[in-house]
Amino acid sequence: MKTRLGIFIVALLLLPLAGFFISGGEWQQLTVATGSDDVIAGTLRTSIMLMIYVFLLNLIVKRMTGNAPLDTQRPYFIAVGAASAVLCWQLSFLNLFVASWVSPQDNPLILQLMIYTPLFALLAPAILLTRALFASFPGLLKALNCRITFAAPNAETLARVLLAASLIGLTAGAVWPEKLYGLFWVAPLLLLTAMQLFWHEGTIFTGLKTGDWGRLVCTALAGIIVGNLAVISYQANALLDINLPNIWVAQAGLALFALTCLQLSDVLAEAWRGKSRQALYAGKKKFPIPVVVKK
Repeated sequence: MKTRLGIFIVALLLLPLAGFFISGGEWQQLTVATGSDDVIAGTLRTSIMLMIYVFLLNLIVKRMTGNAPLDTQRPYFIAVGAASAVLCWQLSFLNLFVASWVSPQDNPLILQLMIYTPLFALLAPAILLTRALFASFPGLLKALNCRITFAAPNAETLARVLLAASLIGLTAGAVWPEKLYGLFWVAPLLLLTAMQLFWHEGTIFTGLKTGDWGRLVCTALAGIIVGNLAVISYQANALLDINLPNIWVAQAGLALFALTCLQLSDVLAEAWRGKSRQALYAGKKKFPIPVVVKK
């Protein structure tokens, strides 16, 4: 798990830079737009709104299912929150190359880390809890289990294709953002999925083999809801320009972000999936009855 996460972080940092500088780009071209907009108030208010949303969802899910995810899976959600913050900061770094959104600010980097990190850390947990709420509706998951299946090719072949597509997207997308911005943004999910296949682990698309679309559809809808709530709240208090062709592309981007968060959370969940055999028997006492072998 740690190896995959390390490769994922390094790839998202280095590959766009490599493609950008090899093409002759200069660092000054990636300068963030500056302005006097009050981003601190907008960020703090959006963070407070998301925090209330998360705790409210936790109570609703507990009321409907008898299970409060934040209480029963607290270490897991803490890890998901930390991973969400890292992922969002990496996506903000990738945005320097394509400028899919612009939020002018004059704040120092340290202050930006302090105000944006809590907001970023709340996004993935909010998406997972919204998906949990959808899953608690009677009959919804059953209705999304249909006969439309996806017969995937050989796992190793698929992993190599996805890996090649992600590498091309991260490098060439930074060079030609107008033409390849779609592949550029889908590359993180493709990279995570490819590594899962190389490590012989399941992916968020595994259920499609049996026609189980519920997990993907509910997660995509959750991403659209949470993303729009965050964007509307932020835009009500600060300037945020979305530089995408139309609103449907923006909604697809929110759904893609949610699926990436889901795949990342599945990778983290492996730490709670079970103990290794060595750890399982580490605390076992020796057999209390001595065994004597006569020659």
